[in-house]
Amino acid sequence: MELAEQIDDSTFFTMTDEAPTRVMGTCNSSPDLTTASGGLINSITWRPMLTLASDHLPIIISIEKHPDFVSVDNRTYINFNKANWVGFTEFTENTFNALPIPIVVCVGERQFRKVIAAAPARFIPAGRMAEIRPNFLSEAAVLANERDILRHADPGYPRIRVLNLEIRRMVNQHKR
Repeated sequence: MELAEQIDDSTFFTMTDEAPTRVMGTCNSSPDLTTASGGLINSITWRPMLTLASDHLPIIISIEKHPDFVSVDNRTYINFNKANWVGFTEFTENTFNALPIPIVVCVGERQFRKVIAAAPARFIPAGRMAEIRPNFLSEAAVLANERDILRHADPGYPRIRVLNLEIRRMVNQHKR
């Protein structure tokens, strides 16, 4: 009962149809439960596999990729211009100085790689940009987001014009 209420309160739907997934003598039941999000519900086929000699039937779930699905390019961008090179240098130098001198070369090389791999995570900004705007600086994007919020609240707000001028100036300067 609680599970049914949780599914009803969520954005998921049950895929189970009336086909049994447990066949035992004359008793057929469907104790298995399959859920899927609303966006996929029409792309999924669900069927129990009847060919095995077991009382519990495996379920075959097929998802047919709909042509409207857009594959997202999952790239990570590294912003070397905003890196904290002083902090990077201090961190690596202090860490290298704190390490004991290795006796075996491969141990020293492994320690070196560990330090060099740890430093960028702390001092060089990186991440995935959901929407990329060519020739649009991140500072201009912040202003554009502020402008869009203000425009949505009040299209006649006087700061919108100032923000537009500043965004245009930043983008043009970057293009030059």
